[in-house]
This record gives sequence, structure tokens and C-alpha cells, in this order.
Amino acid sequence: MSEPVSELKLPMPLRKQKALKAAWKPLLLQWLVPGAGYWVTGEKGRAKVFFGVWALFCILGALQMQLGTVDGVKGGILVPVQGSWLAILGSLATGGIGPVYGAFAWAFGGAGTEPVRTLTQEYGATYVMVAGLLNWLCCFDLWDRITGRWVFRLPKDEQIRIAKGE
Repeated sequence: MSEPVSELKLPMPLRKQKALKAAWKPLLLQWLVPGAGYWVTGEKGRAKVFFGVWALFCILGALQMQLGTVDGVKGGILVPVQGSWLAILGSLATGGIGPVYGAFAWAFGGAGTEPVRTLTQEYGATYVMVAGLLNWLCCFDLWDRITGRWVFRLPKDEQIRIAKGE
């Protein structure tokens, strides 16, 4: 026979207004300056590593899109176009890089440019899009950490250790 499983007494996560009140500033900072949300919550190592990866991807993307120009035509960054759902999704993904997206969209996107001109530009745009998607994922992770939902992502044995106070 198996042992009876006792109910875990894990800390309850924040909900509704308390969750929003606790998380809105770090989330906004995380979007404005990737890594800043982790920094203000005290996870300075995670903030430094994430900011470094974000900056590296943005610099590599900008260099590849700049050096991949053909006949002076720059392109690569997707901007929202009415009626084009793929461009809208791409711009939302890339928008995760924060306000820097405006500079990238001005320099490498827009109605007067082609979305992808060369393979080099495509790689550059992909670097920037991955940086944006990574920041969106970090925003979700930050939400879970601030509101206390991260405990429920842990394996069962670690949840038991937390419930016992170890």
C-alpha cells in the first residue's frame, strides 16, 4: 500500500489587485530596460546576465542589418501593417526589446523598406526578434516570481521541501 499523501502547505500567490500592485513597476522597468525588473527585485546576477545577452543580440542584429544592405536598401524589422497578421505578430515579438524598438523600426523597418532584403539582414532581424521574445519571457517569469506563482513550477520534491520549511 502506498503512504497517504498529505496536502502541501505552500504559500499562496498574490492575486488580482495585490498582484498588479506588486508587479507593475518591475514589469514596466523590465520592458523599458531589459534586466531592470530583476535588478529591482534583488536578482542582480540574473539581471546582469540577461542585460548582457539582450545587448549582445541587439548589437549583432544592428550590425548584420546595417552591413547586409543592398543598393542602400535597409530592411528586416517588421512593423505593424494593417491587414497583415504576420507583420503584426512579428512587430509584437520584436517590440519586447523595449523603446529601442522605435529606433530599430526607424532605421531598418517601415513602409519604404522591404521586410527582408538579404540573408544577412534576415539573421540580424532574427537576433533582434529573439531578444524581444526573450524579454517577454522574462516578463512572464518576473510576474511569477513577484506574485509567488514560481513555487508551483517546481518539481514535487522541491515543493515538499519548501512546504516543510527546509
